[in-house]
Amino acid sequence: MSDDSSYLSFLEKANANPKAGQTVAESESTSQQRSKLDPTTSSSDALPASLKSLPDFTYTSDTDSPFEPVLFNYAGSELPSAEEFAKYLAPRSVGAVEELSTRDFDPRGQYGEVIQRVEQAEKGKAGVKIYRVEVSKTRVEYYILTVGERMLVGVVTKAVES
Repeated sequence: MSDDSSYLSFLEKANANPKAGQTVAESESTSQQRSKLDPTTSSSDALPASLKSLPDFTYTSDTDSPFEPVLFNYAGSELPSAEEFAKYLAPRSVGAVEELSTRDFDPRGQYGEVIQRVEQAEKGKAGVKIYRVEVSKTRVEYYILTVGERMLVGVVTKAVES
């Protein structure tokens, strides 16, 4: 790489989305059976009002990451078990997935408003589940989810645990 422009071009190609420009037919095999949960497609228009404007809540850890709204297309009426949720996250490399009680996730009661906002997005009587997903030895993601209108809705935050 002899000059800045060629190096910049290299960086842009390296950081480009590898699936950009592909149609659904090119990116998914038609022989693949569609699961109940499809995290690849969601619309922010479908985001419930209680999750559209989350205040600046952060999960206290080494990263102090914000809680961000998340949507997953989902055909079920009950929340998935930890094992089922792990299967749906399979395209990503994740470790153990476990369900946590509200008390285990929030022993000091500082995230009650976040959990309440997820409860307000609920359609039906599925309740709310909290999933702890290991991403690496020290990094985890917490999903607080409920069943919405043909989707799982909720929030996700990242944490570093040592």
